[in-house]
This record gives sequence, structure tokens and C-alpha cells, in this order.
Amino acid sequence: MGAGAIAGGHETRAHGLDRTLIREGDGMRMERHGSLAERAIALALCALLLGAAVAGADDAVRIRAAEAAQHVGEVAEVCGRVASAAHIAAVKGQPTFLNMERPYPDQPFNVVIWGSARARFDAPPERAFDGKDICVTGLIETYDGKPQIVVTDPEQIVLLSPPDGGSELTETERILVKALLASLGHETNYGSGEWDEETVEAMVAFQEAGGMTPTGEPDSATLRALADAVPGIPDEDRDLVIRLLLFELARRGE
Repeated sequence: MGAGAIAGGHETRAHGLDRTLIREGDGMRMERHGSLAERAIALALCALLLGAAVAGADDAVRIRAAEAAQHVGEVAEVCGRVASAAHIAAVKGQPTFLNMERPYPDQPFNVVIWGSARARFDAPPERAFDGKDICVTGLIETYDGKPQIVVTDPEQIVLLSPPDGGSELTETERILVKALLASLGHETNYGSGEWDEETVEAMVAFQEAGGMTPTGEPDSATLRALADAVPGIPDEDRDLVIRLLLFELARRGE
């Protein structure tokens, strides 16, 4: 953001923005002019949060199970809930099917695990993943008109585990995301960076409202949506977000 040092009684200006931060006791007041400040916050959030969230990510695009039919022939990460699952031991190849979003035969997408790969899983896949939210990565093919991914390695399937959510972000970044969610009307306790059940529910509500896959995780698409939502945050809450941003940027510069 290019902000200068903040000292008692001194002003500081962010590069290219007409705004002033003034120290007032234990707090900080920001004088804004127009919408440039809002845009700057959104840009800073994108740079700060997305850099952490996408670090180490692969090239596979993340899509919802219902969108898989539009990506046949592509390598993608398909996410959704396993609505039903079955191991068909009496059929040649002894396949295990994970039916995404809706039970068989109405599922929009299948995960297929052949018997030869089944033994590589620590637990029977139809038990481990049934009713759970997962993401599966691989080549999207079709069989009998249904898009599917054939899984040969357990690492292709990621179980979305809410209690361990937000692990890609620092403590301050998680607090920042939680503060943003609370400011947008999704209740969270942003006094700590713990990614607890309340935070997962708030994130899911925000994602569902924006038409995103409700994973409860601060993925890159969700963080971009949060940045876009900054103009809708009340002024008093926006000041808190700015302070958290500056503290995190200062920490990274130490």
C-alpha cells in the first residue's frame, strides 16, 4: 500500500490516495475522500490474502460438481458433497462410486474408484466420504452421459475438514477474514484467529449468498468476493479492517 510510518501527531498518506491516518489515544481515525479508499482496501486484501491462499496451489481449476459437464476433457478440481456412495463388489472391477450432490441416479457427477485402487485407502471410501464435502482432482471424462473422475491415488481426494480450516492464512489474516465476515452480517468472534465451527458457518453463508461452492474454506474465489464486498462494510467496521491490514503489513515488514 506504500503507507509511511505512523507516529503520534503525524500524518501519513498511502501512495496515490488522498487519505489521512491520525493517532487518537489507543485508536486510529481515518479521513476518507471518495471511493478510492474502498478500492485500495480491496486491492490490499487481494494482494495480502490471495498470496497466502494460492501459495502452492496447482494449475487445476476448481469447479462445482454441477459444472463438471462443461469441463469434460479438462483436468480440474471438482468440489461438492457426496450424496450417496456404494461399493459394487459383484461387478467386474469392483468399483466404488461416490455420487456427488444428489443420490444415484440423479447425480451430476461421479467419482469412480476401481478395486485395484481401493486397497490404497486407509478406510473404505464409501464409508469415509459418504455425506462429506470433498474435492477430487483429475481428468474429467464421461460414461453413460455422466461426467466422472477415475481416482487411482487417495491424494486425489481432499476431505474438506472445517475444524482445520484457514490453515493457509496467518493468525492475523484469519482474524481479518473473520472481521470482514462479521462486518458483512455473518456472525463470528474475531477476537482470535481460530477457524471454529461458527466461522465455518459464517463462511458457508457468505459463499452460498455469492453462488460459490460452500466449503467453509477461505479459498481464492471467496477471498476475491470478500474484497469485492468491502464497499458494503459500515464505516466504523471498515476502520477496524484497515487497522488489521496495516498491522499485518507491518508484521511482514519486520
